Amino acid sequence: MLRKVLASLVIALVVGSPALGASAHKDGTPTPTQAPGVPSAEGAGGYDWAYGTGGALDVVPTTGGSAAGWGEWFITTVYNDSGQDVTLTELGFPCSGPTTGTYGWIVWLGLGGLIPPAGQASTADYYGTFTPNDPDPNSFPPTVYSYVDVSGAGIVVPAGTYFCFGYDNTGTGGQIDFNGVETWAWYSGVWDPDVNYGRTALLQVKGIFGPTPVQESSWGKVKQLYK
Repeated sequence: MLRKVLASLVIALVVGSPALGASAHKDGTPTPTQAPGVPSAEGAGGYDWAYGTGGALDVVPTTGGSAAGWGEWFITTVYNDSGQDVTLTELGFPCSGPTTGTYGWIVWLGLGGLIPPAGQASTADYYGTFTPNDPDPNSFPPTVYSYVDVSGAGIVVPAGTYFCFGYDNTGTGGQIDFNGVETWAWYSGVWDPDVNYGRTALLQVKGIFGPTPVQESSWGKVKQLYK
């Protein structure tokens, strides 16, 4: 099981956070009433473990943050305390908008703790594009999850290490009221903590212990060359 270890300081920060209500903007700009998308079914594929910032998988957002008013990328950092190396297979995000750019989904390995990465999205160790299942950038809240298959990327998180993952928010990203899990958004050139505004962004990840079937097949082919 993966868990977040949150310092009391982080929890204390939310006490003084502004009441943003249904605003998708950090400055409190009211968001016009929009119809939310239809909640989506759970992603496909088996997994040995999974982690979601909402405390479960496929948590339905109650609010959201826009790309212009909240942040262009949403991320969170997780500690692998499973006792085993984990190969990431699927990332999931409730979001809406057009197809992302090059750094659509992003993963960093080897972070020094429950902190954001030092650099912007272009410094990610692994990245790729994806198209949100809800194309309407104005859906609010964006309740349709997009599931990104990363099983072929070979992303292995060693036991006892921290990794960070997230996505490019091309329209609106799903959130809930702060629940003790810290997330960040890229805003004004920094990873701005969502806890400062009383929110937690919804992100989830799945993985398996050991290599993926694709990796096992590739390794088997390599071994055949040396028989």
